[in-house]
Amino acid sequence: MVVIDKIIWVIDKINEVISKAVSFLVFALILTLSYEVMARYFFGAPTQWSFNLTYFISSFFLMLSMGYTWQCREHVSVDLISSHLPEKVSALLTIVFILGLFFLAWTNIGRVMYTDMLRSWALQERSTIGAMPPVYPYKTWIFFGVALLLLQGVSQLLKEIGTLLGRGKAS
Repeated sequence: MVVIDKIIWVIDKINEVISKAVSFLVFALILTLSYEVMARYFFGAPTQWSFNLTYFISSFFLMLSMGYTWQCREHVSVDLISSHLPEKVSALLTIVFILGLFFLAWTNIGRVMYTDMLRSWALQERSTIGAMPPVYPYKTWIFFGVALLLLQGVSQLLKEIGTLLGRGKAS
């Protein structure tokens, strides 16, 4: 179990470090939006780049923080049933849902995002609105966000298996 604990620790640490690093982009988002509001309403001169930059910044820190959000158990969860079940039964139910729903859905999303990301890079795809910035970096960090979420899914699955085997509640 030492190897499993090390795998869990590494995955959790990767998601934590990346999420905390990109969380500071919220300040750039605030500055961008504040500048746009001032330029638009006080000076009557809206920017062409603000919409795209706001979209890119917010997607960057949201996508790269999904795994850490799950690690901290901050995603919305409906546990009306599982909260009343014994710990091991709840862990088994979570394992079934992770394997049957989470991995099925997110590996397909990741597969589609990967091919779309490669196509976007090959075409040097650009946005069709605003300042028309390149879209391929945007699609790249969305793909990496999905990959980080899938990694966190492995960690959460291993934690639930540990709970099922009597190692205590998954954290």
